[in-house]
Amino acid sequence: MNEQQQLIKDTLDRMLTDLCTPEVVDKTEAGTFAKDLWNALAETGLTVAGLPEGSGGAGGELEDSLLVIRESARYAAPIPLAEHFVAGMMIAMQDGKVGHEILTVATGDFQVDASGKVTGSGEAPFGRWADRIVFVADASGTAKLCVMPTSDLSIEEAMSIAGEPRDIITVDVTPDGNAVMTTDDDSGDKLKLMMAAVRALQMSGALESALELSVQYAMERNQFGKPISKFQAIQQQLANLAGEVAASTMAGHAVTAAFRDLDAVDIAIGKTRIGEAVSLGTDIAHQVHGAMGYTLEHTLNHRTRRLWNWRDEYGTEREWQVMIGQAFLKGGADTVWQAITERR
Repeated sequence: MNEQQQLIKDTLDRMLTDLCTPEVVDKTEAGTFAKDLWNALAETGLTVAGLPEGSGGAGGELEDSLLVIRESARYAAPIPLAEHFVAGMMIAMQDGKVGHEILTVATGDFQVDASGKVTGSGEAPFGRWADRIVFVADASGTAKLCVMPTSDLSIEEAMSIAGEPRDIITVDVTPDGNAVMTTDDDSGDKLKLMMAAVRALQMSGALESALELSVQYAMERNQFGKPISKFQAIQQQLANLAGEVAASTMAGHAVTAAFRDLDAVDIAIGKTRIGEAVSLGTDIAHQVHGAMGYTLEHTLNHRTRRLWNWRDEYGTEREWQVMIGQAFLKGGADTVWQAITERR
């Protein structure tokens, strides 16, 4: 982490401590957008960090954006930072402008016919609170990047297990202006890869927070006259959790390194390993907290519900593991070991 990124992290931590309280998360899950939090981050340029200045971003390094996404997940920030970034990246790839609007992405089945009419439906995280939604549509074999105002869409509100919007959008309109652009044929894959990568980083951040909460709780919770952190069984559990967090952190570094070139195998490996850490780590965190951690309003529960949701979004562990296996077997059985050892 360079000096600039440390400054971003310190600034973000202060803002999230003040503006992303458990009460704010609870209100968002009840249906109120965290407008003050979003506006504060937008005013400092953190919502567009890492996006090209020519496209309306704040400039800087790509890693700056990924740092913001990871750190915000440590606080269970209930705003579409990750989705906004990926949508902005998709627009920037087409030399478009991001602007000051809230963006999100959608994945599903979308088409553009010969007359320019866009139809289809899909899932859009935070769709109800976005100004524009970015998705890739098929136009008789040609990929089209669609940047549609939500006023042109029908939105059916739905929620994830984390209590965050996972809305279903339906489009049936001939848009005006530059809402539909011809793009690379693999743009749909790029969108999924970028979303898988940011979900992996969000998981890494939230799991680190779960460890911090578990250690703090174990030191404060007394049983039989002493903190439960003094018991060997608890110490062993926390050590196991710390090991999973360390592994997820390193996997997150690999995902960050792979993001620039969208290395599908490295991103798949990272998301899979972090997903495995989530499965083991959340079990331990809840075991340490006992019944207390299962209450919906507990800060641990805010993290673990998001972790379980992010783990299955944009490719489950099994789906990515199949892809990884196919990639290593592509050159035949004789090249498998070499293919594995040559990965950085």
